[in-house]
Formats: sequence, C-alpha cells, structure tokens
Amino acid sequence: MKEPSAGPKRELARRAVRGTVAVFAANGASRLIALGGTLYLMARVGAAEFGVVAYAAALLAICDAATNWGFAQAAVHRRERVAETFSTFLMLRLGLLLGALAVLGAAAVVLRKEFAARTNLDVLAVLALATVWDAVSDAQAARLSRALRFGRLAVADVASVAAGMGVAVALAAWGWGMWALVANRAVGSLMRLLCLAVLSTEPPGAGYYPADARWLLRFSLPLWFGSLATTWVLNYDDLVVGELWGRVTLGHYDRAYGLAILPLAFVTGVLTRVSFPLYARLQGDRGRLSEAFRIASGATLRLAAPISLGLALAIPDVLAVLGWRQWEPIVPILRWLLVYAVARPLMDDAGGLLTATGQPKVTGYTLLAEAAALLVLCPVLAWHWGAEGAATSVGLVVLGGLAAWYGWFLPRVVDIAWWRMLAAPVASLGLAAAAGLAVSRWGGLGAGWAAGAAKLAAVAVAYAGALLLLDGRGTLGDLRKLWQHGLGSQTDGAEG
Repeated sequence: MKEPSAGPKRELARRAVRGTVAVFAANGASRLIALGGTLYLMARVGAAEFGVVAYAAALLAICDAATNWGFAQAAVHRRERVAETFSTFLMLRLGLLLGALAVLGAAAVVLRKEFAARTNLDVLAVLALATVWDAVSDAQAARLSRALRFGRLAVADVASVAAGMGVAVALAAWGWGMWALVANRAVGSLMRLLCLAVLSTEPPGAGYYPADARWLLRFSLPLWFGSLATTWVLNYDDLVVGELWGRVTLGHYDRAYGLAILPLAFVTGVLTRVSFPLYARLQGDRGRLSEAFRIASGATLRLAAPISLGLALAIPDVLAVLGWRQWEPIVPILRWLLVYAVARPLMDDAGGLLTATGQPKVTGYTLLAEAAALLVLCPVLAWHWGAEGAATSVGLVVLGGLAAWYGWFLPRVVDIAWWRMLAAPVASLGLAAAAGLAVSRWGGLGAGWAAGAAKLAAVAVAYAGALLLLDGRGTLGDLRKLWQHGLGSQTDGAEG
C-alpha cells in the first residue's frame, strides 16, 4: 500500500517522462527531416547564399532577444492569474518586438548600402515577418508547456519542420537558391503558428493588465539580460565572421554550426523543454529536485556528447562520399565547435533549473558576463585564426559560465552528483575520442564510408564500455527510474 501522496507524485513523474518520450520521438523525426533537407540544400545552394541568410537571421535574432524578456519562463513559473498573465505576455511580446523591428527597418533604409553589402534587404524583410509569427507562437507554446502538453507541442514542431523543409527543397530543385533557405524559415514559422492555434486548449487572449505587466517585467528583467546575452553569444560570432571574412566563410561557419548543434536539437531540445516546467513544479523539494536534475542533466551530457564527438570525427568521410569538396572548410570549424557542443546542453539545463527555482538574476548576470567576454574574445581570435578562432571563443565562453554555475550557484538549490553527472561521462568521452582518433590515424581506410563507420563504431563502443565500467550501476539505475515513473505499471498511478 502506498502513501496517499505517492499517486500524484508518481503521476507527475509519469506525465513528465511520457512527455519526454513523445517529444523525443517527434523531435527525432523533425530533426531527421531537417537533416535530410539541409544536406540537399547544401548540394543545391552555395555557401555565399547561406551566408547572406545567416547574416540577416543573426540581426533578427538579436532584435528578437532584445524584446523577449523571458516572459515565457515567467508565465510558466507563476501560479496565480494565469489567464491574465498569458494574455499580457502576448501583448508585451508583440509590442516590444514590433518596436525593435521598426528600428532595424529604419537603420536598413538609412544604411542601405552597408546592409546590402552584407545581406539582402528583401530577405531581411521576409525573415522579420517570420520573427513576428514566432513571437505570436510563444505564448501558446508556453501555455502548453506549463500544462505538460508536450505531445501537442511536438506535433506543431514536426509539422513546421516538414512544411518549411518541403517547400525549401522544392524551391531549391527549381533553382531558387537563396530563397529556398528563406522559405524554410518563413513557412516553418507560419505552420507552427497555425498548428499551435489549432492544438491549443485555450484561446491565447489579447488583454493587457498593467499589474500583471509589472509583475512580468520585474520577474523577467534579469531574464532579459540573460536572453539578450545568450542571443548575443549565439549570433555575435556570425556577425564577426561575416564582417571579417565575408559571405562565403560565414556560409561555411553557419553550416558547421548547424551540424555542431544537431545533437543539441535531438537531445537538449527535448529534455530542457520537459525539465523546465518539471523543475518549476518541484521547487522547494530539494531531494526530488536534485534527483530530477541529476537524471535530466546527466542524460543530456551522456547522449549529446558522444553524438557530437562522432559527428566531428566522421564529417570528412561524409563529405568525401558526397563529393562536396566545396564544403571541406567546415571540417576544422566543426571540430573547434566540439567544446561548445558538449558544454551548451549542460548550460541550457542548468539555466532552466536556476530560472525555474526563482533565481533568474543569477542566470541573467552570468550570461551577460559571457556576452561581455565574447565581445572581446571573438574578434581577436577570429582576426588571427578565422572561423576556427570564432568557434573556439564561443566554446571557451560557454565553458566558463558553466563552471561558475556548477561551482557556486547550483549547489544552493540542488545536490550535485559530481561523479555520475560529469566526471564519468567526460572521462568516457575522452576515451572515446582517443579510440576514434586512433582509427583515423592508424586505420588505413582513407576517407569514405568504411572509415566513417569505423570511427563511429570505435567511439560508440569505447564510450559505452567506459561509461558502464565507470558508472554502470548509476546509469542503469537512472534508466530503471525512468521506466518505473513513465513506462511501468499503470496501477501505481491509480493507487494515489
């Protein structure tokens, strides 16, 4: 016989884990669609055209971050006046964004020649419209996330990726080049907006309540610094590479970055979407919150890190098989982005934990410090070592912020299982890297399918073997907890 409180607690865990499974399946499908479409676009569209779109997207991302104060996290965190909070969130979000886009549009008119030398003004206008659609989607997505309706979010995501990439592939096949890349973003944003409108359980609401607006602004101000700083970290390197080395190099950097964050899209996009509302619900219960953080963050590192490593080692073989010599410059860039690809998922999950437990100032100020460091570091390294230097600067900055969080701030709210969460996976990753490099250096296979498969196999076997040897009991224990809470007997929930 279980205690009366066990049923609701187990049901919350079951909903979270089943949401993770649903989102993981849908996210995997959408990322596979995106990967296939991206590879086709890389075959049909030149690096310079990727660079034009990437520069415009970076400008708009900074505008978006300057007006996205973290209202979604604040609305998910709040437990009273939910309807009023979400409708005010939507009005604030749209009003601020439209103001920022007006400023950018005025700058583009006044500095038309400077903008035209770096990007395409028509591309900038279309992507600005897509940014507005994304802003409207934010409120409904946050509401579904708060209700743990991850399956509906997953449906919207898959539909948006499929629609955007489908249109982009068709346009690329017809020779539309750069506009195929634009259509991918714009059509995807519109489809996500429409799907969320259909799948939402409640209308978005359009009211504005001054008291709720003041609460949102007070809670979100530190998050705004963090959001702006994060976007700066994620896009400033694009602007630096584009300014210093031109459109073609920016196109190579953009595609290397897109491949580097592919494991993040598969893993982090799932776990952080589920973990943030779960952390918000568990705030105040240190034991259960620590367990949830250990499982979510540990799974993030264990899954994302070996995928990133395997991709970095095997990418030359993929390019050789496809015959894409024009994309060979992405190989060293992708490898220098490996530090970022490993540290970024941990940063996302840790930031979600701090925000969910009512410490947005810590998140915001740390990310602001990262942005300031990147402001100095990225131009210096990019000037000396090109796109590889920019990639290195991003990894160093994120790693420094992560070290600060784990060293000083996270221990205030959770108990960190250092060995299980960090030491064992990182040591296993080092052994896997050694195995993959050994195959690359002494395998004698050349570049091609056989070499790529051998490297991936070496990484997988070495990583799994080392992880089971170093922390097999802990890893298997976490898997059992996931099974018990999410995939186990239905009778447990009934007993509560």
